[in-house]
Parts: sequence; C-alpha cells; structure tokens
Amino acid sequence: MHRSVTQFISLLILSVLPAGLLDARTEEGAEGILEQLPPELEQFRVDPLTVPKSPPFIGGEALRFRLGWGVFSVARASLNCVEDTYGEEPAWKISLETRTNGFADPIYKVRNHSTSWISRDVSRSFEYRADQNEGGRKRDSQALFDTENLTGSYFNKLTDDRRGPVDILPGTFDPLGIVFFLRSLDFEVGDEIIIPTSNGKEFFYTNVHVIKKVKRKFKYGGRQEAFVIEPDIKDVGGVFKRSPDGHIRFYISSDERRLPLRMESEVIVGNFWAELVAIEEPELEPVTEDSVAVAEIK
Repeated sequence: MHRSVTQFISLLILSVLPAGLLDARTEEGAEGILEQLPPELEQFRVDPLTVPKSPPFIGGEALRFRLGWGVFSVARASLNCVEDTYGEEPAWKISLETRTNGFADPIYKVRNHSTSWISRDVSRSFEYRADQNEGGRKRDSQALFDTENLTGSYFNKLTDDRRGPVDILPGTFDPLGIVFFLRSLDFEVGDEIIIPTSNGKEFFYTNVHVIKKVKRKFKYGGRQEAFVIEPDIKDVGGVFKRSPDGHIRFYISSDERRLPLRMESEVIVGNFWAELVAIEEPELEPVTEDSVAVAEIK
C-alpha cells in the first residue's frame, strides 16, 4: 500500500488534472519542438496565446478535495487561486497543498505544497515551485520559464540539481497552471486538446480527450452534468505502466464554472479517487444605493 498511495498522491501533486504526456523532447529549439509532434496530431494542438478563453475563477477561490484509495480516505488537498503579480506582470498565483490524514500518516506521511504563477490572461506560465515532504524524503524545487527567450530551467535547492535551459513554445504551461488553462477553454464532447507543457527539465505535450457528458451525483453540488475527460497516460509509468487497462478519468462540470468535481483511476493495485467536497470564495460586498452613489461620485 505504501507505493500505491505515494504514486497516487504524487500524481495529484503534479496537478489536479495530471498530465498525460505525449513525449516531445528536443534539443533543436522551438521549430524542432513543433516537428516532434506527429502530423496527424498537429490539428489538435492549441495555442494558449490566441485560443479563445473565458476564465471562470475569481481571486480568493479555494477548492477543497478529499483523496481516497478504495473505501479509505487517505488525504486532503486544497487548490487556491489569488490575484497577484509576477515582476511587473499581472498574474494568478495558484497553490496546491496536500496532506495525508491520520489513517495514512503512519503508512506514508505527506505534506506537500506546490505553487504556480501564470499570466492573468491565462496564456502562459511564469514559475512553478514544489515543496515536497513525502515519507521523510524532501524536495524543494523551482521551475522558471523565460517567456521572452522561450526557455525553461529547473533547480532543486536541497540537492543543488540544476537542469536546462530547455526550449519551450510560446504559451507553455507548468503541470499545475495547466489546470486553470483547461478550465478557461470552451470545449465540447469529442474534442482532443494538446497543450505545450514543461516542468523546467523537459518540454512535452499534454494530450487531453473530452470523451462524453454524463449526469451523476457528486459530493459537491449533488446531481449535475459533467464532462468526462481522459488524458493519455502511456508515459506516466508506475502503477499505470503495469496496468494494461489503467486509466485516469476526470469529471469537469459542464456549466460556466468548469469545476474539477472528481478524479478516478483504475490500476492494477486498486481504485484511487479525488472528490471536490467544498468551495470557499470571497464574500462580495452587497450593492446598495449608497455604494452606487459613491461610485458615481468617483
């Protein structure tokens, strides 16, 4: 069970929507990267800088998740989004914190915190940090994305491990920021979406399939309609590599919020899941005649 729980939680830490990796490593620059994508898939590649987007989230949004293995609840996660700046650029600061509970702590204690800074128009990533403490093993890493020179670099502060620079494409996202990019897209059943992605050490494409729409009951919001989304997992490895029929499936609300309601995976060692259980949002000041009058004066 140790390794099973660890691999599942590690996948969630990479992203609430873990990346299915369509490997496209290259040392030939941006043009070489484009050549690595098979021609039959080029039509599905999106350009985050130009594709129409409607971000459904607001500053102060906090999504609360419960993670489980089979019938056991093993961890909780919180996905937060606040308005921020990165240098002089308006940005979204996205944070994912994951903690195992009292049941899982004696088996494999996890206290992880990941942070992503993406542009306010949700078109590219600036930086990704991961402070991980899993079973006594620690990592404090940073991925930086130079959006002008189109390079990414990686640095693990605890081991002094440095990687890069690697070439990236305009509009490249990190594994956490890509969640909010996907939430900003207006997709439909049958769509295949290929997104440029990097962790600072390498460049790759994330390939997501919009399988169908279903109506079912969820912990948050009760019975509602949701898109079923599946990423390619052929390069994820671990328990998925050993499971011929293994898959990761996500349920994204079909309304304008595009909420990640649930994640499910089936692998050789059992079923894992993550369920949205609560949302916290900033309280908006009520509109009154006095506030309207003040606004008009200003």
